[in-house]
Amino acid sequence: MAAGMAGWRKEQDEPITSGAVDEPAPGLEGQPRLDMALIEAAVPKLIDHAVGGPVVLTRHGSEAFVLLPLDIWRRVWLAIARPPVIDMDRDRPGEPEGD
Repeated sequence: MAAGMAGWRKEQDEPITSGAVDEPAPGLEGQPRLDMALIEAAVPKLIDHAVGGPVVLTRHGSEAFVLLPLDIWRRVWLAIARPPVIDMDRDRPGEPEGD
């Protein structure tokens, strides 16, 4: 390990893998999942605050991420305007029917 790197871990972080979830929250399908046990062990107050509502995480002095409880995420997801669904005939205009 190089001098001045005290406190840095020698091993690399494990990759985040997508775990199987029976019923993922809307909008979160296929997203990577991470067991919070390690985070909760390292910073339990962070999880305590996140249970009560959104927590803004900063990085290099700027707002970078938001931790949201799933009930709040669901309200946000449902509030987003969706494009209208247009029911159209699949036939091209000008094509004779039945040919």
